[in-house]
Amino acid sequence: MGRPAKAEERHWLEGSKSQAKNGPAAFVGGRPKIPKHLSPVAKKAYKRAVQLLENRRTLVPSDETTLELYASTYALWLQAKAECAGELMVETPVTDNNGKVRIVRKLNPVLKVLETSSARLLALAKSLGLTQVDLNRCKRTVDETENDGVVPGSIADLYPELLSPEKDVIPFVPLAPEGAENEE
Repeated sequence: MGRPAKAEERHWLEGSKSQAKNGPAAFVGGRPKIPKHLSPVAKKAYKRAVQLLENRRTLVPSDETTLELYASTYALWLQAKAECAGELMVETPVTDNNGKVRIVRKLNPVLKVLETSSARLLALAKSLGLTQVDLNRCKRTVDETENDGVVPGSIADLYPELLSPEKDVIPFVPLAPEGAENEE
């Protein structure tokens, strides 16, 4: 884990500059398409994750495969959880060397699937920035509608040439009154 960033006052005192990158990301956000092959449960998880990331303004189209993996892993985790249903041990019939059938209690094999899918689900959620800890690490995407603070329909939007500094404009110089020339 890296060192926490210094405060601006500390940089000013020490005469140094901050190297922390706190600005928005250089890419534009966008909503990826929902893959057709996902199950209905996975599609719900996909839509929920997309909505969360969109609200936080951290969603980019390149997250599509990670979101797809997250949704399918979530569906697998839910299925394993439903199949396990709190049964830690499972009784299975086993035949020994003498041909006798005995019932043996074993650990439920679905627990292994549940454990690996939950670990994978947590890792994917962290890489997407869905956990509370990783929320602050994700950079916000640049909004397409932002135009340097220009409100749509305002004078700056409708007539930008009025507010832009132009180099070929002659500065206004007030003329001296007519009576001032005669005095000299």
